[in-house]
Amino acid sequence: MKQHNIPDGLTHEIYQLYAGGHTTDEIYARLEKRDLDPEMVKEVVKTVRDIRLKRKRSQGLIVTGVGAVILVSAFLITYVLSVNGYPTGFALYGLTTLGVGLLFTGMVLYFG
Repeated sequence: MKQHNIPDGLTHEIYQLYAGGHTTDEIYARLEKRDLDPEMVKEVVKTVRDIRLKRKRSQGLIVTGVGAVILVSAFLITYVLSVNGYPTGFALYGLTTLGVGLLFTGMVLYFG
């Protein structure tokens, strides 16, 4: 594979286009008008997509971890409250729902 001279700011520009909601085809069409080497553009787009995917996966892991911690905490709080005779509705239903929601959101981000 030959090395390409990547113009300054092209990676940032492509990242901003993705962040703005543009599709890969729209980005290719926009860069095609600038008479850039198509192989270099594909390489830069692939690099930017990999960076975005890595960032989303790390966010997904964090959100999944927070959801798991909330689920374990909900179990422990519910157990302690039930042993002591206090109402368990908030811990049982509220925290569990929050934990499951965060867990699934994190999984979607990670596997998305």
